Amino acid sequence: MKLQPESKKELLRIAGGTAFCTAIMWVLFAALHLVGWVKFDYTVVLGSLVGAAVAIGNFAGICFVVQKIIDEPDEKRRKATLQLSYNSRMLLQALWVVVAVAAPCFQPFAGVLPLFFPRVTIYYLQITGKYKPLTLKAEPVDVSVEDDPEPADAQQSAPDEKGGET
Repeated sequence: MKLQPESKKELLRIAGGTAFCTAIMWVLFAALHLVGWVKFDYTVVLGSLVGAAVAIGNFAGICFVVQKIIDEPDEKRRKATLQLSYNSRMLLQALWVVVAVAAPCFQPFAGVLPLFFPRVTIYYLQITGKYKPLTLKAEPVDVSVEDDPEPADAQQSAPDEKGGET
């Protein structure tokens, strides 16, 4: 299955943002390594590269599944496919977190942090106005308020009664 141009554009933006955030994380690790707070070695680079690949793969999975089900006429099948996709992607990410923490060849923090970079990228794009979620155009609704509304039915039936007088 080939991605549609709009999906490809969004995937490339997420991949670019994730790569940028990963590079910033490397710079921060290097700076903290200089002051002796953390160790910056191959485990940081390897963990962050695999973590970034998992994060980008997760977003690509979203793109492929949504593109696949967009033409599905049965709503129950659409929901079931989306739910299965979501559960599978979350399970894959959870598995990666376990491996990143347990395996000595990965620095745990550097392996898990890239999973949040697509979300950071989306927030950045929203804040800068480069990403706006699609909104359905609704028909304009007249919410004007009249200055002198029509009297209620009770007042129209007896206009000579003033009410409230004793």
